[in-house]
Amino acid sequence: MAGNFEYLRAVGLGYYIPRESPLHQRDPRAKLLTAFFLLLSITLTQNPAGLLLGLVTAMVGFIVARLSPKYAPKGLITPLPFLLLIALIQIILHKPLPSSQIWFQLSFLKVYDTALLTAGMLILRFAALVLIISLSTSVISTLEIIYGLESLLKPLNKIGLPVDAVVMTVQIMLRFLPLLALRMEQISKSQASRGAEWDAPRGGPINRAKLFLPLIVPLFLGSLQQAERTTTAMLARGYGVSKQRSSPYEYRFNSGDVFFLLLAAILTGVILIPVDYFIKLV
Repeated sequence: MAGNFEYLRAVGLGYYIPRESPLHQRDPRAKLLTAFFLLLSITLTQNPAGLLLGLVTAMVGFIVARLSPKYAPKGLITPLPFLLLIALIQIILHKPLPSSQIWFQLSFLKVYDTALLTAGMLILRFAALVLIISLSTSVISTLEIIYGLESLLKPLNKIGLPVDAVVMTVQIMLRFLPLLALRMEQISKSQASRGAEWDAPRGGPINRAKLFLPLIVPLFLGSLQQAERTTTAMLARGYGVSKQRSSPYEYRFNSGDVFFLLLAAILTGVILIPVDYFIKLV
């Protein structure tokens, strides 16, 4: 029954895990730029080999960052059933191309090779994106995210964009994910202590979904209360009073950061290689 309440362990995003690793030691701006370009290339590429390279890059990143291999797939477990359902719908509703070939046929259902390729790319793309985001939040601390984004977006201040407010909004959004999971654990345990059958396997997925309906209202109210407490704490600490805030930390690019960005640029270029050009190279 305890496993039914472990929502916090299922969240693989929003955690910073301190380690003495080459990735943790990189400049925040270098890490943010690398994460941005990898996410952008994985999103835009139409090459299955590029998606696979992005997935491998994320897994290697977890090893280099000296993070536990068990931590990597946490962000994939929860949305996996929905992702498989979307992939199945993609296979069923796929419109074949003139060059498509039937891979499997059952009565009126025809499964084409291009449909399987599209569904496979969907799963690969989602997995690579989640792992890159999870790795990024694991090796970039709160202060590093704030400093890195403020430094990279500083030119936008000249056109009137409130960079500080935007950066803080993004940061709070990322760190709210573990808080929401923790709140769900507390509400679930409270309802289970009052007789809710969270460990009952009967009824299938529909009844299991009904169990989560009573969570919506208290979770929403709890989120609003947490947001209000966060706002009060920020105002009490003088956030927003001074437009030019100082920092006790100074970051400078070194040769390791330059090499790191160069490697990221090469990986981004390889991931974005079109399929036709990739076939010619092979």
